[in-house]
Amino acid sequence: MNKTILSVIIAAMIFFGGAIAEQIILSDAFGKLGTELNAAYVRLKEETATAEEMEKLQNCWIEQKKRLHSFISHNDIKEFDLWISEALAYVKLGNYEEATEKIEVTIELTEQVPKGYKIFPENIF
Repeated sequence: MNKTILSVIIAAMIFFGGAIAEQIILSDAFGKLGTELNAAYVRLKEETATAEEMEKLQNCWIEQKKRLHSFISHNDIKEFDLWISEALAYVKLGNYEEATEKIEVTIELTEQVPKGYKIFPENIF
């Protein structure tokens, strides 16, 4: 009886510890990506962004993606891949308006996607 209760308590602690760690990792990864995206957005609005800067942004996403593969769906990852790649392509073509729009969507994704993984009743039930 005591072993059963102790096992349930330990399992619950592991479960909640993992959930807290997941929230910390998601917040950190999307926070870093959001900072890079906002900096790129400013440069795009000024039409001073370069392909090298956009490649740096893409590399930042690739680094964050390595951490996020275990936590978010592959569809969400694909969305980020596509929007950031399109923004890079538009910068290479000199089409800053389209690139800015792609980055705006990506910024919105960095705000909305983590909400789907937060511990809220609507995400659980």
